[in-house]
Amino acid sequence: MQVKDLILYQVATGRNYKVGDKIHFGDEPNGQEFNCLNLSFNKEGEPLHKLGYDNAKKGIFKNKNLLLDMSKALSNYDFIMREFAMEEVRKQQFPKLPSRFKCMFLSEDADTCLHNLQGFINRGAGSNLQAIKVRVNGEAHFVKDYGVSRLGLSFNEYKNEAIKYWSQDQHSTSATKEILFTGDVEIVEILKEVNTKQ
Repeated sequence: MQVKDLILYQVATGRNYKVGDKIHFGDEPNGQEFNCLNLSFNKEGEPLHKLGYDNAKKGIFKNKNLLLDMSKALSNYDFIMREFAMEEVRKQQFPKLPSRFKCMFLSEDADTCLHNLQGFINRGAGSNLQAIKVRVNGEAHFVKDYGVSRLGLSFNEYKNEAIKYWSQDQHSTSATKEILFTGDVEIVEILKEVNTKQ
């Protein structure tokens, strides 16, 4: 749906926004499709699937760090599988809706944004985080009745979930889970900034 001068909120990661900044979302990748692919390797650059296979041949996983790293990699692959399925369905059946790979993810109110910020902090999802208030003009997709979690599904199963996600009623009275936005954004206020590396 087209929106004009709508006030929304975001948790920005790895940015350094200032009040008055103007940004356009929708033309360039937002990093969503690449943001954690490197978790498939250990610190030495060795592929986790090979290390896991070699370790498992010994009978048990003696290396608990390896097991944890492999669990993170599996979660990452599930995330990537979901996102690529979502994007394929969007391109084929809903091409006018904002791409999750190029959009700005927003929330409807400040309280939700600040709650999400705390969740990012708790998960260690970045060291430079900002809760920001923005004014937007462009295309928004409101996710209200049907979000797609990480469910460990196959690619085709995620595609079936994506059809429900993209086709949901934009005028539903349910609470908004997330908003995907492409268009012009102006930073109106920095609600809170957190730098965990300081």
